[in-house]
Amino acid sequence: MSTDIVLMSVTSQDQLFDEVASHLHKLHYVTEDYKEALKNREKEFPTGLKIDFKDGSNIHYAAIPHTETKYCLTNKVVYVRNENPLVFKHMIDPSEDCLVRHFFFIINSKNDGQTKILSHLISFFIEKGNMEKLEQCGNDSKVIKNYLLKEGVLTND
Repeated sequence: MSTDIVLMSVTSQDQLFDEVASHLHKLHYVTEDYKEALKNREKEFPTGLKIDFKDGSNIHYAAIPHTETKYCLTNKVVYVRNENPLVFKHMIDPSEDCLVRHFFFIINSKNDGQTKILSHLISFFIEKGNMEKLEQCGNDSKVIKNYLLKEGVLTND
């Protein structure tokens, strides 16, 4: 399994954060306090995103969980796909639920690095067809990673 691609089957946001934080900590990507910081930040600043081109095409959802830099030990995006959608609150309108299967965890230890990472992610989301292509990659971690590398979401470091 690629360390930057994680395929899961969990039933709650808490379980997702527990398992992803444990995985990232074992890889020395994040500190031990990362999990709690992630949960607290998500409550205060939700990261759900609704991708709707308003043209009759399918609506997609994603989330971009992240923490402050002090909990991160490297700089990368880790893609997590859950088997079934989990409810996340919308980042702009927290009263709206987003049913998310695609999670892009930003691991950023640099004070000035987050803008560039977010820019790459938003560019990916607003390009029509990208989320469909991501779905079509199936559960093959290598295919997913190659696609996300090609699209500039992941980096080879």
